[in-house]
Amino acid sequence: MCCQDDDVLDLPAAAIEALAHYRRLRDEHGWDWGGEDLPEFFRLARFSRLGDLTAALGATGGDWSRAVRLVAGEHPPAGLVVLDVDAAGTLTPRVGTPALAVPGRPVTLDVVVDAAVATALDVGGVPVRVAAGAATALTVEVAGDTLAVGDRDVPGVVDVRPAATLRVRSGSCSRWSVVDAAAGGWWPEGVPPKRDGAHRPYFHARDATLVVPAGELTVSCTRGPEYATATATVTDGGVVDLEPDRLVDPGAEGWRSADLHVHLNYSGDLVVTPEQARTMQRGEGLDFLSLTAGNLGGEHVYDRALFESTVGTDLWSGDAVARASVEFRNDLLGHVHALAPGSPPARYQTGHEAGPHPHDWPPNAVTCAQLQAGGASTTYAHPVFAPFGSAGDDDPYAPFLAPHRTVEARELVVDVALGLVDAVEVVSCFDDAAGAELYHHLLGCGLRPAAVAGSDVFLSFAHGPGVASNPPGWIRTYAHLGGTPVSAGAVRDAVRAGRTLATNGPFVTLSVAGHQPGEVLEAQVGDVLEVSARGRGSGAEEVVLVGPDGEIASSPEGTVTAAVTVDGPLWLAAIARGGPHPMDPDRPVFAHTSPVHVEVAGERVVRAADVAWCLGLLDRVEELVVAQGRFDPEHRDAQLADHRALVARARAVYTALREQLRPL
Repeated sequence: MCCQDDDVLDLPAAAIEALAHYRRLRDEHGWDWGGEDLPEFFRLARFSRLGDLTAALGATGGDWSRAVRLVAGEHPPAGLVVLDVDAAGTLTPRVGTPALAVPGRPVTLDVVVDAAVATALDVGGVPVRVAAGAATALTVEVAGDTLAVGDRDVPGVVDVRPAATLRVRSGSCSRWSVVDAAAGGWWPEGVPPKRDGAHRPYFHARDATLVVPAGELTVSCTRGPEYATATATVTDGGVVDLEPDRLVDPGAEGWRSADLHVHLNYSGDLVVTPEQARTMQRGEGLDFLSLTAGNLGGEHVYDRALFESTVGTDLWSGDAVARASVEFRNDLLGHVHALAPGSPPARYQTGHEAGPHPHDWPPNAVTCAQLQAGGASTTYAHPVFAPFGSAGDDDPYAPFLAPHRTVEARELVVDVALGLVDAVEVVSCFDDAAGAELYHHLLGCGLRPAAVAGSDVFLSFAHGPGVASNPPGWIRTYAHLGGTPVSAGAVRDAVRAGRTLATNGPFVTLSVAGHQPGEVLEAQVGDVLEVSARGRGSGAEEVVLVGPDGEIASSPEGTVTAAVTVDGPLWLAAIARGGPHPMDPDRPVFAHTSPVHVEVAGERVVRAADVAWCLGLLDRVEELVVAQGRFDPEHRDAQLADHRALVARARAVYTALREQLRPL
């Protein structure tokens, strides 16, 4: 029993049929439900050392075979089998510590094939072709203690042990991890067998029973970043009762948690029901969940039936609230998701050659305006993939623009100036520090998008790619609702007002002369503002106060304070930073509040350097659209003119700000 909640949602017939359709697609096509030719990175998502493989690719300059060999090592780690093929075609297996299994239950093994000559093999029922001198990686399922490789069996890859029964219980729905002595994961029947970005197995339940191998097991229990992790070690099953300690209670202070960017079914190896998503939400202590419909690169829009058949209404409510929503995708210009739209958009995507709108037209601004008019708040997702260059570089924008279809929020600098963007995912699945840099430049122009967070997790992926299989809410927005009950409308209104915190762990509060994020403080030149920020919860090692001129004060303790003298309009925000994130060791812990806006004589902050930076980016985005945009050959001039007209309107906004700075 997961969370002691067996009630079935009353879903529209179209949404129920869509789930059945997805199961058929998965069974027919495998991972690639829609025939979209998923990247190899997606297909290797279940490879348990995918993170190590990614790091090795960077270390070897992208040499795939060398990276695979580095991961395999001279002595393979637990659960990995290396099949070496020499120049004579002789196959020699190398086996790491065997994976553990119980009778009748298959396990997943990592396999590396390293071939000196061109080789074709059947490995555990999976056909593999490797070029001469190359190496590749795959995962296979094995029943029993041997791995079938062609017409021979490789013994000792699995240690089949007697079965034991383990029961886990907690006072509320929680996230559990059950790990055996060989680092293998175990799950109850009928739950999605998920692993996070650190390869840690997990499932959500209040009271669950599972079959496990005899021997020692490590059992842990938590409930999202507001809680610590409780851990126990057991032998040969038994009953484990765990109750994680609460680290922080934002709800008691009027702050409610939300993940604004989650994909329910988005290709992959699982088909996840809304009921299972609800269990995950409750197990993470997440107040609000937005399940976004969107395409992946082709014509099919995943979860479109669920969104369109429930638009404007909650999927469920009570102790947890969820709403189906929508993501608009253009990989050249950026992705935008909407919270609480009243109707579907006219288009779900542009610029995907296999989709119904293959050209980069109309601009994203058209859909942003439509979504806002329909009652939604609009957010640019995962805005920056890699750090910007420094101010002294010839082209500090180059990392943001090339390669050119890598989903960064390039039209953001245009749309936010025109009032078409309510928020930016300052904390996301990409580079948070670079996202914050972009955000600060926008704030320095007097623009006021909220800082929000979205995990962009794919619930239908059991493992990877990267952090895509993490639980919903591992990255989350906190919206200050006060005493208002949680609802899509209340969260949307808080986002529009900037009453938000974006975080992948810590809970951070900010006070500027008694004002909270999103509020506007009228001050006079010479006023001294008492500013404080407090970081609590998961992973914060430093709390920092920031403004338009950079960092103001920091403290390794939980609280930082400063007396800020007003010399003109400004913005003030708080950041928390920490070490490696437990669900993604390559990502630091990070949180960022929306700012308090300080006005002087009714004027907003405008800094010359930020205006110049945004104008420079605007020019480069226009050049990118001209050089790389996909347009209908018969209407190229007209479609390109629409983009240029939009950029011209935004340029006029920034130019007016620059003119405002000129001395009389």
